[in-house]
Amino acid sequence: GFAPFGAWPLTLLALAGLFAISAGADTRRALWLGWLFGFAHFASGIYWVYISTHIYGGAPAWLGFMLAVALSGYLAIYPALVLALTARVRLHQRLAGWWTVPALWLLMELLRGWVYSGFPWLSLGAVALDTPLQKLAPLIGVHGLSAAVVLLAWALARLCAGRQPAVALAVLLSPLLCLWLPAPAQWTQATGKPMRVAIIQGDIPQDQKWLPEMKLPTLARYRQMTLAAGDADLVVWPEAAMPALHDDIADDYLAPLSARLRTQGSSLLAGMLRASDDGKKYYNTVYALGASSGRYDKRHLVPFGEYFPVPDWLLPLMDVLGVPFSNLGFGAAQQAPIKVDGQAIGIAICFEDVFPDEYRHTAAQSVMVANVTNDAWFGHSGAAAQHLAIARMRALETGREVLRASNTGVSAIIDANGRLQAQTGFFTQEILRGEAQPRSGETPYVRWGDRPLWVLSVILIGLAFML
Repeated sequence: GFAPFGAWPLTLLALAGLFAISAGADTRRALWLGWLFGFAHFASGIYWVYISTHIYGGAPAWLGFMLAVALSGYLAIYPALVLALTARVRLHQRLAGWWTVPALWLLMELLRGWVYSGFPWLSLGAVALDTPLQKLAPLIGVHGLSAAVVLLAWALARLCAGRQPAVALAVLLSPLLCLWLPAPAQWTQATGKPMRVAIIQGDIPQDQKWLPEMKLPTLARYRQMTLAAGDADLVVWPEAAMPALHDDIADDYLAPLSARLRTQGSSLLAGMLRASDDGKKYYNTVYALGASSGRYDKRHLVPFGEYFPVPDWLLPLMDVLGVPFSNLGFGAAQQAPIKVDGQAIGIAICFEDVFPDEYRHTAAQSVMVANVTNDAWFGHSGAAAQHLAIARMRALETGREVLRASNTGVSAIIDANGRLQAQTGFFTQEILRGEAQPRSGETPYVRWGDRPLWVLSVILIGLAFML
């Protein structure tokens, strides 16, 4: 049901089948069925962890495989708990199952996005893209959509079992009511004139990016493509586009390029790494050059990817195992927005757009969001398409357009209704041109975030235990 396939009915059928086969199970068997379902769900969706850690990360094959299996096994605990609690409280035999099962799934998905810094990838609500349900995104966000998908699957299972068929049929037809909801963009307002934008997709293979002989060709490629797009108001590079630290190329490369863009009235958002003043930390950073200035340091780092949440004395062990750990620093929680022509542009680097409750704060302070990423780590897997779908969901939730710059694709201009206005190919070298409309105002989700969902899920679950 997820990208790149988008076959959402299969997700609905899979969940309904899970509820059907677990209807008569005891707690232990339901726990096992839920874990098996979760493991299959995540292993088939995040198998790219092996590609990232072994093929491009340099870890031994056995370690890359074990990391993918271990992560899938851990994430499977959450749906397992949903099924176990459903059996424990006998929700299949109770009217309370109609609201408690979706509330359980919602709570577990919220926890999955928070525990150990969170991993909300493959949230069920993502399958609602391009369906009537997506109009609920600016109201309840992707996790609220997940609860809606679970409710529909529960209704389908009940209908097939001949239980409360009238209620089940009404629930299954309820998404049609979403057709009368306003489009997500109508929750916000256009402000100012459209901005001419150009997104640079340099297409540097990940296994070649940091080779010494690739440094000069990469610098030349990005300079040439940037100047070719110099008539744009805003030019955007991908995450860590430069195969060098900022200070190493600041004077000879960045300064002349910035001056040239400034004379043309163009601004550039340039992704690269920078070193701290003492040289002990590195930051994943976006610099504003040309007619704008400022920088943004990535705040939400990926555990076991950009940092290792282990004591310092264990880091040498990671080195012995062949794990290429890095020591990236966390950006400050409060950072001034980067302004282009007086308009605040939000920045989300790579996985930062996966966390909707954090992303909404970025959107609230800006007129549009630039998501810079390097999905080359995923190879030719489905992860790049999944990540693009996530960016579309963030546009739906926030009513803000998204400028997505990816090293190898897919780069895109996404409007406030989550539609792809323009996009590049996959593993292609392109300059993506278009217009992006600055927007102001807040959707209900931007205003409230996931807080109502946390409270509502706990209340609904509590009612099932009390009644």
